[in-house]
Amino acid sequence: MPKRYGIKDRDVAAAWVMERLFDGRLRPGDRLDRNRIAEGVGISRVPVQEMIAQLERDGIVTSTYHRGAYLERFDPGVVEETYELFGMITGHAAAAAATEMTPTLAGELETLVNELRDADKDTFKELTWEFRRKVNIAASGPRMRAMLSTFRTFMPTAYGVLVDRPRSRSRILHHYRAEQRALAKGDSAGARRAVESRCAEEAELLVAELVRRQVFPRPARQAREA
Repeated sequence: MPKRYGIKDRDVAAAWVMERLFDGRLRPGDRLDRNRIAEGVGISRVPVQEMIAQLERDGIVTSTYHRGAYLERFDPGVVEETYELFGMITGHAAAAAATEMTPTLAGELETLVNELRDADKDTFKELTWEFRRKVNIAASGPRMRAMLSTFRTFMPTAYGVLVDRPRSRSRILHHYRAEQRALAKGDSAGARRAVESRCAEEAELLVAELVRRQVFPRPARQAREA
């Protein structure tokens, strides 16, 4: 894997692990091989160890003394729980941002949402992350930013899988429009609802996509009907 300038080695290693978790090459309960990761990413073992500590803090791995680090549960329930928590935190940030909205920020957010309509998947991802960044820094304090950072290993890979399909991007855009309009009006409750509704639908879409890719098994009822 080529060196990505401006990105820490531990984050590149985390992305390497998450990519394999989301495509099924790594499974819950698998032991993380530090040497294999270091070789695969092209880095030393020191940032790999830092990465494992980060993933453990984020609830993605569990480390056992003298035994190593093992991937935690990864199933529809984990996806739904992650998005529910992410929706609560980012919804709180959006509600706070609505009280601090300025005409300049409102205009910037509207421009981003308008550009989403015709964006390809990579541009769509960049634009929505920029939207979230602007909302999150508008009123978030250090505790909020620290809580948001715990999702930085899971969400980028999950979102990359999610926006791969045009239908998913269309549904996500619908929620971003609702949030942007609520923010422009200073409607804290409406902004929070839009964020939480988007996260709930993203969880549903992501689970369906991971079932389609055979990372998750089909629910028993779907398997019988097939």
